[in-house]
Amino acid sequence: MNRRFVNLLVDKFSAPRPAIKLHRIDPATLFYPTGSPKPADPVAGPAPGRLPPAAMSFDRPCERHHTGWIDFMAFKKSIVVAVDNKGRTLLYDSAARAVRAVNLMQPPLDSPRVFVGMGDRLYVMEIEDGLPSRLRWFHALIYGPPPDFLGQHDWYWRPFDLPTFDHPDADRDSDSDYMFSDYDSDGDYKDAKDHSESEYKETPSPHPCAICAFTVVGDSQIWASTVAAGTYSFDTVSSEWSKVGAWVLPFRGRAVYVPEYKLWFGFSDEDDRLCAADLTLTQPVLEKVWEEDPPPLEACSVTASHLLPLGSGRLCVVRMFVKTEEMGSFAVMSGVEVLRDGGSGSLRMIKHKCRRYNFGERGVVKLI
Repeated sequence: MNRRFVNLLVDKFSAPRPAIKLHRIDPATLFYPTGSPKPADPVAGPAPGRLPPAAMSFDRPCERHHTGWIDFMAFKKSIVVAVDNKGRTLLYDSAARAVRAVNLMQPPLDSPRVFVGMGDRLYVMEIEDGLPSRLRWFHALIYGPPPDFLGQHDWYWRPFDLPTFDHPDADRDSDSDYMFSDYDSDGDYKDAKDHSESEYKETPSPHPCAICAFTVVGDSQIWASTVAAGTYSFDTVSSEWSKVGAWVLPFRGRAVYVPEYKLWFGFSDEDDRLCAADLTLTQPVLEKVWEEDPPPLEACSVTASHLLPLGSGRLCVVRMFVKTEEMGSFAVMSGVEVLRDGGSGSLRMIKHKCRRYNFGERGVVKLI
């Protein structure tokens, strides 16, 4: 597998400090032996999972009159980047078993963000607080010679320009008369709600230039789709933005490229089901949408969905839930394998194992 671990950060407010613990789960445990996968029982619920011991603990910063916050991003195969409300940055490398400080991110992040790792760079887009809204800042964490430092290579933050959106309301405030449902699919937006069709609640929509889907295309492009202003590409070589088209990626949140099938996988922007699309087409459309297992029996709402590529056509699907009739949250983690039919050439999905991780009444969980 290309990815050795799934990173879960559990923040228990009632626990003694340090409160934020990093648990690293081996996704290989979600799959049956190669060559003879045992089909998952669609009736049986997920097996109970047990979190491994914490690999690392993080303390939240203390401010004079309030408690600060700290956020996390995954980078490469073994690095976790932590940034607090002052822009102070730490890199934890689990492979090297080392922690190092990085220069300040200026201006610091203070609202939800999207992050994409490419080579030795971690690109971070910050959006306005609340509903998914306009981009505020665009940074990259880079390893190389800092522009103001005549010495050895080091990690440093570099700001980039924002795209020029092709929309008449591009410069207006984020409040809107549009309506939309504020469920989150790997976009790290706050206050996510249940995504089931019967549970949709109408709320003021995001800005028409809000980022609704994003992915990496090729070796040097980051594509970002907006609600109503089309799709834009950032070239990591020239550091310039360009408009790809007036259409929108058919995904919700992050999409990932699976080279074995030359397709991008993610969650459908219509119903949040696992799907695949060919982005090399002039206007991408969904090529395949798969049915998933029914949700847990108890009253609960999905708050976030994540898709992690593991290599060799294998994927890890993670759904975050919050209980609606009692306090508590949990995650359901599933291993799925995508295969191409030798005769028709169509894709089919094999469901392997499924596990549920409970986090108690006061646990807040983040997957990176």
